[in-house]
Amino acid sequence: MSKTDEILAEFPEPARKVISRAWGNVSDPQRQELESWLPLMPGSVKPMKDILSFVLDSWTPVTGTKERIAVVGPANVGKSTLFNQLVQKKEDRAAVSPVPGTTRENQEADAGLFSVIDTPGADAGGAVGAHEREIAFEAAKNADFLVIVFEATRGIGRHDKDLFDDLALLGKPFIVVLNKIDMVSKGDRTRVLEGAANVLGLEPSQIIDTVATDGTNVGRVILAIAKAEPKLLAAIGQALPEYRAKLAWQRVVPAAGASAAVGLIPLPFADLIPLLGIQSGLVLSIARIYGFEITFKRAKELIAAFGIGFAARTLFHEVVKFGGVPGWLLSATIAASTTVSIGYASMVWFAEGERVSPQVLNKLVKELTTYLSEQIKDLGRKKPDEGTLVQRITQALKDLPEQLRPERMRGKEG
Repeated sequence: MSKTDEILAEFPEPARKVISRAWGNVSDPQRQELESWLPLMPGSVKPMKDILSFVLDSWTPVTGTKERIAVVGPANVGKSTLFNQLVQKKEDRAAVSPVPGTTRENQEADAGLFSVIDTPGADAGGAVGAHEREIAFEAAKNADFLVIVFEATRGIGRHDKDLFDDLALLGKPFIVVLNKIDMVSKGDRTRVLEGAANVLGLEPSQIIDTVATDGTNVGRVILAIAKAEPKLLAAIGQALPEYRAKLAWQRVVPAAGASAAVGLIPLPFADLIPLLGIQSGLVLSIARIYGFEITFKRAKELIAAFGIGFAARTLFHEVVKFGGVPGWLLSATIAASTTVSIGYASMVWFAEGERVSPQVLNKLVKELTTYLSEQIKDLGRKKPDEGTLVQRITQALKDLPEQLRPERMRGKEG
């Protein structure tokens, strides 16, 4: 097997087919140019494999299917009330009362976005409590995602921490919800969140305070689930149109970080196969979020139609002529900037059916490249490791100044 074949084999199956077809359509001179750098790589293709692992993330929403989400936690913290906020049909709602232990068995219902499971309290003692804990943990083990609920007024005690640790050991993706925050005085809410985070070993931003009885912040719960489990993005985007832009941006940021990591490879930038995989996956993901089903071929055509590859080539050659900029930094930031621009152009295309002008996209690529370069230039002239670079690019995009946000560039020519 050639190194080219080894590299292509690292893509997920749907991406492998389209990338293989694209590779087959590359002209002989371009193919020779791309293949010329392969012998320069180490004997192992592990460095490339590490980078191509980022590609998988871009394709996850494309191949995802409906998932099962278990709502778990101590008794009487509002799990059933939160469950009722998520399910679609009234007849599927769980019984709710202030009496601990109202829920004795697992109850599963269709939430449209996913299948959701209400569980008994997993902290009660005695024979009945042990049985209910077993039932709750069985649901958690069979679920794809966990929503772990605690109560704001009780704080996080030792038994709660033990329960959290046991659930975390299941190895499932999860979010933590602190319910009944309305029963805590407004002046104390920050302290309560920080205290819960400290006990659980999390950041306060990783805990969502809710009022399940009236639906307060349930939307944030749904967005957090989507962020932690990309397979749910398409379903959530179709069911909750008002969240589409936020969900799409949640795909753009990690795709840009992955593209920056690809930019560390000393390759001809615009013809990079892994970058095409990431960007194609991003376009397909955004299409699904907005309720469109497009083909791999159409995704590639859209990327070409945006004209961003030409803008990237031009910018690269313009800056290189002046020197003084590490090659890795320029390649990484241009790769990230073009991916952000492709994501934005895709959002506009699928939301409004309009094509963003080349002038706006070229301006966006240039300004984002300048901004990102400033944010990571302190890493020095020596190439950083992929993990460090992805982390820095991701943080820079989260802190993106208002005037550089893609939507602010709309209609600004030249």
